[in-house]
Amino acid sequence: VHSRSLEGRPGQRLLRKIARNTGCDPRAALDMTPEYVKAVLEPRGMLDRPILFITDHQRPEILEHLLADPDIGPNIRLI
Repeated sequence: VHSRSLEGRPGQRLLRKIARNTGCDPRAALDMTPEYVKAVLEPRGMLDRPILFITDHQRPEILEHLLADPDIGPNIRLI
């Protein structure tokens, strides 16, 4: 999991463009909720695997929420 902030209008503009082109949620990858991470990993059978977490440390609450989740928290490895 790569959690990073895309600061300011250029980052927001980029995410809107990607969302339009892919049909993906423009906020989900930024907010990186436990539900989002589980929705990505579960269909691939990867919920019980280590989850490497890479971050720019601008939103520490993301890591806190992931670590607090009973399903994926024990598998988080901070890089």
